[in-house]
Amino acid sequence: MNKLIGKRAVTAGLAAMMMLTGCAKNAPDSTKTLKNDPQIKAEINLDAVATQKFDENKMNEGYGEYTFKMLAATAASAQKANIMISPASIMMALDMCAAGAKGETLKELNDLFAKDSDPLEQQAFAAELMKRINNAQKVDFACANAIWCNENVLGDRVNATYVNYVKNTFGAEFRSEKFNEGTHNGINKWVDEKTNHMINKIFDQPLNSRTAAVLVNAIRFEGKWKKTYDEDHILSKEFKGTDGTQQVKMLSSSENLYFSSDKATGFIKFYEGDEYGFLAILPNDEKVSANDFVKNFSYEDYKKFITNRQATEVIAQMPEFKSDYMTELKPILQGLGVKQAFDQDAANFKGIADNHPENIYISSVLHKTHIEVDRKGTKAAAVTAVRMEANAALEPKEQPKYVICDRPFVYAIVDRTTMNPIFIGTVNNVK
Repeated sequence: MNKLIGKRAVTAGLAAMMMLTGCAKNAPDSTKTLKNDPQIKAEINLDAVATQKFDENKMNEGYGEYTFKMLAATAASAQKANIMISPASIMMALDMCAAGAKGETLKELNDLFAKDSDPLEQQAFAAELMKRINNAQKVDFACANAIWCNENVLGDRVNATYVNYVKNTFGAEFRSEKFNEGTHNGINKWVDEKTNHMINKIFDQPLNSRTAAVLVNAIRFEGKWKKTYDEDHILSKEFKGTDGTQQVKMLSSSENLYFSSDKATGFIKFYEGDEYGFLAILPNDEKVSANDFVKNFSYEDYKKFITNRQATEVIAQMPEFKSDYMTELKPILQGLGVKQAFDQDAANFKGIADNHPENIYISSVLHKTHIEVDRKGTKAAAVTAVRMEANAALEPKEQPKYVICDRPFVYAIVDRTTMNPIFIGTVNNVK
């Protein structure tokens, strides 16, 4: 696999560390054979998820609402930094937690993604999204999950039905071992491998001895542009960032779909396979930072933007850039209503394991992402956007539209069928 291709977007290391409360006690008997204890069971009927139907439009609406609330909250805490999150990665990791949650803990996690929907529907929706990612054509798109359980803390008290469920539904690898000072290195090695070496670690320090489990999701995307950039389309231009003006390599192209609203204009550039595209969103306010813009750019604003599209020639320019971002999502999730899962006493994950009299709760949710945008790609025989353009012909006398991203802008890697962002971020300065 070439290291520099049309676009690389990687998110990895959404790690939900679930720790035990209370004073350290003698560890229960350690064994890797899990018991089918009828007293340890999930509230969700996990066996029913595989055949659960759901309203796709309703679930996509919930995903969109969650995405833009998460983006706004992340931007609010990031000041001028370039940010990128993967709503899909965050959702899948927390849905693995939700599969073993009960009561109010389950409700709060489910409401984050699909308020007023049955948890079975949300689980089925997440599983379908993962399947769609892993079956993508002509791009390297892969989603992986893993769970490490600490035998020193949980012993054999992990719900075997839950383990089988996350294995079968989310393809999760399950490892039960006695955590030590080197356990974090094994997790980092897994992250490095699953992201094709673009993120080499998620943990800098050894895990706390009371860590009960670590759940990790990693999504890797590597796609070549369907329509490549010729050398004469690589321009040396100024980018007016929040930290000042920079000289950058600007990618210039002619695209076929123009998006506009009262808040922004934009274009989309597709990857090979036609299933995913890079969506650029340029604020109409030339003085606003991308982070300040998304703080007030709701899902309703996004829907207006993507539905008001026009099949016409678009002169599009964007810079080559790289960005790394890492954040602790705990305060953001708490601000969005997920509170009980982080409460040492009230959290209820007894569908994962029951370690009475101690309690399992989420102590940390780390999210780390990496993205690269460059000129590389494979030439395509023709530019096609049939499903979105509806075969609209360009008017021969129509003047082209211009979207010149030479100042802070927002971008997303989107599923062209649903226009749901799998990754979404901001560029305030070019690195």
